Amino acid sequence: MSEPQEDVAIDPEEVVRTLDDVRSRLRTAIWALHGMHQDVSGLTIDDLADLEHMLSETLEQVLTPAVDAVGQILGIAPDGAAPTTH
Repeated sequence: MSEPQEDVAIDPEEVVRTLDDVRSRLRTAIWALHGMHQDVSGLTIDDLADLEHMLSETLEQVLTPAVDAVGQILGIAPDGAAPTTH
């Protein structure tokens, strides 16, 4: 059985700040990728690992909670279905 979800107070301003953080991180990743294709000879495996880590962290720790929060604000689940409440 799934655990019941708690009703959490959502601050829309915090959601916007979180999404802005995602935008900033993605810009950094794009900038890094742009630099990498300009000078592939300077690219190291550590550079790719750092980029992968930043993108994974952005997805899991920033974007996923923001999507969940926006869904709660709008009253829809991330899959488009209405959330179940008990």
